Amino acid sequence: MAFFAAYVIITAAAYVMTLGAGGLAVLWVNNGVLAAALLLLPRGTAIPLALVCALVDFLAALLTGSAPAQAALIGSFDLTESVVAAFLIRQVGGAGLDIQHFSRLWRVALLAVLPSTLIMGSLGAVLLTRLIGGDFVSIWIAWVWGDFLGMMIGAPAVLLLTRMRRYTTPEILKGAVPIPLVAATLIVAAILFHFLPAAPLFLSFPLLLAVLLRLDPPRAILAIAGFAFLTAGSTTTGHGPIAAQYEDISSRILALQTYLAAIQFCALAIISVMSERTRAQNGLSRALSAARAARREAEAAAIAKSRFLAVMSHEMRTPLNGISGHVQLLSAKRALPRSTREPLAAIEASCGVLVSLIDDVLDYSSVGDGQRQRQLNLAPVSIPTLVERVMTLILPLLGDRPIAMRVEISAQAESLHRADENRLAQILFKLLSNAAKFTQRGHITLSVEIKSSDVEGVDEVTFCVADTGMGIAPDDLPLLFRPFSQIDSTPTRKFSGAGLGLAISRALVEMMGGSLTVESTVGLGSRFTFSLLMTRVDHLEPALAAPALPQDLRLLVVDDHPMNRQIASQMLEAAGFKVDTAENGEDAVQRARETPYHAIFMDLHMPVMDGLTACRQIKALGGAVGRTPIIAMTAATSTDDIAACLAAGMADHIAKPIQLMTLIAAATNAVPNGAA
Repeated sequence: MAFFAAYVIITAAAYVMTLGAGGLAVLWVNNGVLAAALLLLPRGTAIPLALVCALVDFLAALLTGSAPAQAALIGSFDLTESVVAAFLIRQVGGAGLDIQHFSRLWRVALLAVLPSTLIMGSLGAVLLTRLIGGDFVSIWIAWVWGDFLGMMIGAPAVLLLTRMRRYTTPEILKGAVPIPLVAATLIVAAILFHFLPAAPLFLSFPLLLAVLLRLDPPRAILAIAGFAFLTAGSTTTGHGPIAAQYEDISSRILALQTYLAAIQFCALAIISVMSERTRAQNGLSRALSAARAARREAEAAAIAKSRFLAVMSHEMRTPLNGISGHVQLLSAKRALPRSTREPLAAIEASCGVLVSLIDDVLDYSSVGDGQRQRQLNLAPVSIPTLVERVMTLILPLLGDRPIAMRVEISAQAESLHRADENRLAQILFKLLSNAAKFTQRGHITLSVEIKSSDVEGVDEVTFCVADTGMGIAPDDLPLLFRPFSQIDSTPTRKFSGAGLGLAISRALVEMMGGSLTVESTVGLGSRFTFSLLMTRVDHLEPALAAPALPQDLRLLVVDDHPMNRQIASQMLEAAGFKVDTAENGEDAVQRARETPYHAIFMDLHMPVMDGLTACRQIKALGGAVGRTPIIAMTAATSTDDIAACLAAGMADHIAKPIQLMTLIAAATNAVPNGAA
């Protein structure tokens, strides 16, 4: 019904304008409206509507003075032109009928609207000239040009208006703002083309440009259509600058149509460009929103991952603390035979490697790409002793396979060298266990060559692990050091593993200032080599000797796990300290009020009251109690955890598993001067 009402109103306006134009078609928008209706409506509705519109066209022609034959000719040709235009628009414009794309708009104009109006206008002009006479050229130009212009106004306007919901009105245009802008456009058109015959035509362009830039496409094209009707109406009645310039009606109509065509095509081009810009902005906005959402998800995942890693680290360190602590307590007994000490040393070395492995895997997962954040713990190391301990861990991995283990160490290795013992042991263990995994027979050789470097007091220590295993193909060598990758990653692979060992080893070697290289031949074996610069230590530094133990000093150990309290207490008591224990922060605060302690060792994660809160409350007591040194003794070892401990007022941080000498040194350092 809306299409029919629009068609009737526009057809009436078009025929009224022909009365002042000598019967010439000025602005034949009704054909564009009908073509758009044929495109949008279902066939069962479109066909009856087209026939009724043709009848309206015929009656309008009769009422405005056309003979029945002329009216029938005009009505039938207008109907045919609309049908042909609709068919061609569908072919070149696509099923979506979206004419806002610049290339699609011009395809519709040149390959659909122009051919239909040119063909039907030419045939109509020929028949009309024979029927009623007149100048063929004037009739042909007015018919073709008027129909083309009307079609390019009517069809886009209807197609855009029927898709009004697709457009979001900008905030500045919500409410009544579009109405004044459209009204101003129509008022300017009325003034310019009715009251100012000498006004320049370009005066309308700034306001029309504002309309196109500030309104959405449906409202903008509607305002342009209103401007066109007002301009055409004033000009055909002899008003305005175009009528003043052209006395001949044919020339006047041609000039009017050319002027309106320029405005309409510029408007459609601007609408197309603005629509492309809006689509790009919307696409960018969606991409930014998706990126922000992805970033939030990644940050949330990173936080969850960090929490998970922290919990895993804490939960793994707690049982390790029990193993390592008891081994250290047993190893401290002097009466143990060699047959007992050697297994204990192997267990202790295993704990050290496992702790380093936990640290490094968690760090690797946290920072990614093998970038290390932890610092080296440098201390004098006996390389032969280190190698011996690592070999005790490797030999059980060989089982009953016919593999000979060889160790070749140069004579200079008897000197001590400053290195991170646990990390160096972890590298050697990884390389040797990797060789043991992929070697079925033959031998595995660990060679250590030490030679002086160009720097005085610094040696270049080269470690080499060679095997007679299966070897690695040249194409697979780049995969060796890639995290979480394996040469054989198929479901039927023979060897298990996470694919992190060599990646961590290379990262550790690079952290120490070296580089890990590999040479391999399929079927013959592999050779992994790395060199490190190490400072020679001619004798054990006094700082490494057991510290002088103070006497009659009372310490408080706070931990919710009974085993952790037992291990720390036994270590400190064996060193001569008197030790009390508490199982949570609240108990620790109460004991600190009642008993003066020289130092307090505090776990962080405890029920009832956590260690950080307990530390703050003890510090808040003031006096001698508030000055009591509090040392964190915890499995929470991240940089943030350490910073939180220091911020709460703690004096130091000890990571679990607890090392005997580290614990005693921390207790001794925490005692005020002269207390010992």
